[in-house]
Order: sequence, then C-alpha cells, then structure tokens
Amino acid sequence: MIIKEASWRMKRWILLGSMLLSNGSIAADTPGSADLPEVTRPLGSEIIRYSEGVQSAIRFPLERVERVNNRLVIDKELDIEGHVIDITYQLGPREAYQSFMESLENRLLSQDAEILFSCDSRGCGVSGLWANSLFQVRELYGPNSNQIYFAAKLPGVTDRYLSAYGIERGNRRQYVHLRLVEPGVEEPRFQGVQTLQQEGRVILPVEFAGNRVSPESRAAILAIASDLKSLGTDELAIIAYRALTPSGTLEDALAQSTARAAHVQSLLRESGLMIENAYGFGPLVAPAGLSPDRVEIVKIR
Repeated sequence: MIIKEASWRMKRWILLGSMLLSNGSIAADTPGSADLPEVTRPLGSEIIRYSEGVQSAIRFPLERVERVNNRLVIDKELDIEGHVIDITYQLGPREAYQSFMESLENRLLSQDAEILFSCDSRGCGVSGLWANSLFQVRELYGPNSNQIYFAAKLPGVTDRYLSAYGIERGNRRQYVHLRLVEPGVEEPRFQGVQTLQQEGRVILPVEFAGNRVSPESRAAILAIASDLKSLGTDELAIIAYRALTPSGTLEDALAQSTARAAHVQSLLRESGLMIENAYGFGPLVAPAGLSPDRVEIVKIR
C-alpha cells in the first residue's frame, strides 16, 4: 500500500514537472488566447485574461455607468444574445493606453466603422463598475480620471460590435480590455483536436456539482469523446484543478480535484474514449487568467 501510494505521488510530480517545463517555453500570453483579427495588439503587451463563448445577456454600454441604490445603472446600452470574446492586455513600456485607444478608434473610423459612444475620465462613470460588474476583470479597476472607453459597430453584412476600455491604475500599470460581440451566434461544436495539437492542452467545457460533472454538462462529455476519438489516448491525460477554499487545506483541494478528474475519466470511458491517466492538481500550476476550478486534457508525450 505504501509503495503504491509513493508510486502515485511520484507520477503526479513527474507530470507536474513536465508541465512546468512546457509552460516555461511558451509565450507570456494566457494559454488558449488569441488576438482579434480586427485589432493590432498594443506594442510589447501580453494577454493576461481571455474568455469566449455564447451568452444570453451581454451588456454593451452606450453611456456612462453609475451606481444607484447599489445597482448598476446604464441609461443607454445594447442587450445582446450571441458570441462574445473578452481580451485583457497588460501594456508594456512601448505604448501608452491613451495612444493605443486613439489609434484604434481612428483606424476603425477609416474602415467605415460607426462609433456609437465614447467617453474619458469621469465622463465614463465609476471605474470599479466597469472592472468588477461589467468585465469582471479586477486589473481594470483604477482612478476614474484615468479611463477611456468607446463602443463601435463594425462594418460588414452581419452586425458585430467592438468595445475598448483602457485605464492606468494607481500603480502606473496600464491595461486595455477589448470585447467583440456577434449577435445571434450559436454555441460552436467542441473542437479540441486542433487546440491540443497547437497548444498541448484544451479546457473542457464542463461544469461541476460538487465533485461530479453537472447534469447540464453531460451532453458536452459526448461531444468531447466524439471529437477526440481520433487521437492516441496513451498520449493524453485528464488534469483537474480546484481552488483552495477559505476553510480548506491543500490536501482537500488535491482530493477534490482528483475526484473530479476521475469522474470525467469515467464519463468519457462510458462515451467510448479511454484515457488512462487522470490526476488532480488542486490549485497547483494554474496559469494566470484561467479559472482555478476547471478540467483539461493535456498531451503528455
């Protein structure tokens, strides 16, 4: 029993070490992120947060944001259902957020985009509401006097909307957040093979109820198994992460993530995809900008 436990721990740390080495060889951008084709990224910047997906209530402000009776109030906005991409850049010393925002707005205008609203400084309202309520990116919180925002309708046959929010925090760090919204776009089919081959890992679109995959995510398991069945499963591993809770310990998080990995492994096996390696890493090696409660499939060879 002791030998078996030691062997299990050794396998975990060998895999952990290989992931650390592979992470050190990739760019500083958040894994799985990408620039928007419509926007040239700020010089010397890195992507610190990235998300995309279909949402049913995307708020797209066309007026300043305020708090009234502890509620977020926007007098004019678009309420959109569709596909949204959110990207947060941390800027380097080569380009200031003001010059980037001005250059981007001018470039969009030259391409026949329509600027629907723009603001700066206190005319945008409360920075904390943009950061924490609208974009849910804490790095965007700063002095109200240091913010710039504009919203645009992009040219083209189909409706597409782009917003940009830039700010300099009190610590002098500068950030730009881009949001691209395409109304009416349905959730795309899971396509993990290309991501695995390019990035070496793919985040699975599943949610959990406790340590088990939620009933709402069971259909996603079938899609994942169908998409990845062409790969050699001896080269893959299921890795689950779990954040530390205020009253929990590292061992608790490791045990919970291990249980999640095992349940995903079991459901994939039932769906015809046999992946023998499944591990829980708790809060360890969780790349910045990604959810600490997630499960991935990674290439280990």
